[in-house]
Amino acid sequence: MRLTLHTDYAIRVLVYLACNADRRVSVHEISSHHSISHNHLVKVVNRLSNEGIVLTRRGRSGGLVLPCQPQEIIIGDIVRLMEADMQPVVACQPQNGLPCVLADMCRLRRLLSQSLDAFLQVLDRTTLRDIMSDRV
Repeated sequence: MRLTLHTDYAIRVLVYLACNADRRVSVHEISSHHSISHNHLVKVVNRLSNEGIVLTRRGRSGGLVLPCQPQEIIIGDIVRLMEADMQPVVACQPQNGLPCVLADMCRLRRLLSQSLDAFLQVLDRTTLRDIMSDRV
């Protein structure tokens, strides 16, 4: 399974905020720390903010904070939020748009679907706290 940069950035933001839970953190600080595009990170933060996963405040005393404890944030929920559509992984559609001639007898589609479900089940049992470094 390959995740998009938006998911990667979202998880980086959440880990950074959890590691700095005692203060508000700016998007600029996170983008500098991880050497990633500020503009891309703003889009990710907006999505996380719109869903209530991070709290944002503008202005001089502004910044980002987590609204809850790291053990309350489920990584599976973050992946589902940030990944636009994971179902094409199991669609098995030929590039020319014609239906697959093996669709009636092919077991690959079901296997891929089961694999995706298993992947998400593992992430559903994983919290933000679980992926944080023990050195925090």
